[in-house]
Amino acid sequence: MVYIDAVHYELDSYGYEYIAKMKWTNDLYSQATDECTKSQMISFINNNPNVTKTKYYRYGRWIVGEDVRVVDNRYLRTDANDIKADNLGELPRY
Repeated sequence: MVYIDAVHYELDSYGYEYIAKMKWTNDLYSQATDECTKSQMISFINNNPNVTKTKYYRYGRWIVGEDVRVVDNRYLRTDANDIKADNLGELPRY
């Protein structure tokens, strides 16, 4: 299983935020240290469906979040709708 626990946003040429990078790990019980771009994660998920989730540090422990899926080969989402925008829950920024 791959867990994403932090995201890095940047601004596009119109001033809108987008996910540029994220931190991930295979270990549920430690903070992620590996980093990849959004396009790298999209490629990984497309080749390895149903193995990527979010995780959160709450109340002194790590908690499994939701499944991460790809929409339109361009966006990462944790919810089940098809809105064409990134949505990785409330992951912290770095």
